[in-house]
Amino acid sequence: MSKVRLELFSTIFDNQTIPDIYSSIGYGDKRIVNEPNKSSSGGSTLYSINLVPGYMNCKLCDAHLYHTKKIPQHNWGYAIFLNSDSNADAYLKNKFNSNFRTNLNRSIRRLETCFNISYKMYHGEITLKDYEALMESLRMMLVNRFRAINEPNNNLPKWMDICTDTFPLINQKKASLFVIYDGDRPIEISLNYHMDKILFSSISSFDLDYSKFGLGHIEIYKQLEWCYLNNYDIFEMGVGGMDYKRRWSNNIYNFEHHIYYKKSLISNIHAFFEIRKILLKEYLKSKQIPLYFQKAKSALSPSKKVEDTLRGEVKVEQLHSNEIPEPEDLLEINLENEAFRPLRKYVYDFMYGNPENIAHVGVFQLSGTNSYIIKGSDKQIKITL
Repeated sequence: MSKVRLELFSTIFDNQTIPDIYSSIGYGDKRIVNEPNKSSSGGSTLYSINLVPGYMNCKLCDAHLYHTKKIPQHNWGYAIFLNSDSNADAYLKNKFNSNFRTNLNRSIRRLETCFNISYKMYHGEITLKDYEALMESLRMMLVNRFRAINEPNNNLPKWMDICTDTFPLINQKKASLFVIYDGDRPIEISLNYHMDKILFSSISSFDLDYSKFGLGHIEIYKQLEWCYLNNYDIFEMGVGGMDYKRRWSNNIYNFEHHIYYKKSLISNIHAFFEIRKILLKEYLKSKQIPLYFQKAKSALSPSKKVEDTLRGEVKVEQLHSNEIPEPEDLLEINLENEAFRPLRKYVYDFMYGNPENIAHVGVFQLSGTNSYIIKGSDKQIKITL
């Protein structure tokens, strides 16, 4: 008995291949034809393929040889279909209320006012040096982000494989890195995979020091702009129900588990047990049993969130102009010095509420103390660690 199990979503996006049982995969009015030397069902008598996006139409090579069973999965996918709007701003207008659009535009204006911001899409050409530096930055963003929320990240254990596999794909235009820079420093990075006219935003994260500016929303908006300019049809965000995915998507779909088995007695028997196993698994998921186990596991190893710990150790005070210490008691510091990195978040939070370029914001240490003065043109605060 020859059996093949695979996950379609990661196969077509991360691995950039179409399973050999399919002659083509369609979405919308597009169809991607499998390479002739790969589109053959071979000797396998049973294929068990999960995470098949509901909007994709998969055509078998030898459909007459197989029975087909499709099982809805309790996994939701999130995507933005782009063909009904002319550009990103039109999508925003049709999708969101005026409050969301106002807040997003305000965040972009404040980000670009406060910092030397630039946007870069690496798609088709990147040097190994730049690639390695950006992937290390993305890795550290993920480490810091998931440490802050006290949750594991599924990508970090396989990071070396991701790095090795993705570099050639970017130069072949099968993957990309979208980066938001503050000067030379990457502050938000999204690793994407491309299949035909679908962009899949696979892994993204941002520098927590800039969290006040809503970089996740800005990243999606800027990538949508790129997708419209390059005539893409779908901005895919994959499986998992994070709030930002639900808010941005105009197509929330179910994944399916497809089972194909040859028309023979032995194949029918093996397929019977495979189908029952998948049905049981999906039933447990529908009752959220795996989620309960995950919560129980987390409860057995509680730990305080890093963000909460830091917040408890820092005192922030508003200062009037007559409360600022004398100049001889203040030592100006450079935020680029790694010794003062813990202060960046508080400086950037201050700048979000009082938008002006960082060149006009002074940061001073009060002599002999763990207190710092952050001084803008009109307002100032005191931070005590």
